[in-house]
Amino acid sequence: MTRVIDKEVDDVCNLSEGIMEKGRVEMAIDMILGLMRTTNKSVSEVMDMADVDKAIRPQVEKAVKAMQQSTK
Repeated sequence: MTRVIDKEVDDVCNLSEGIMEKGRVEMAIDMILGLMRTTNKSVSEVMDMADVDKAIRPQVEKAVKAMQQSTK
């Protein structure tokens, strides 16, 4: 029984971490888009300026570029 409860707790913790990570990426995307509008710099330059975590940079860059394409 304890193993089942431990597994369920682990699953909930993993879900929570995933939700937090998604929120972190979404926040970074919004910040990068705003900075790009106000500074007229590239996504890479703005991510450097904002010191975006290297672990989420590929996701952020891909999303930003997709959003830019959809507004053209």
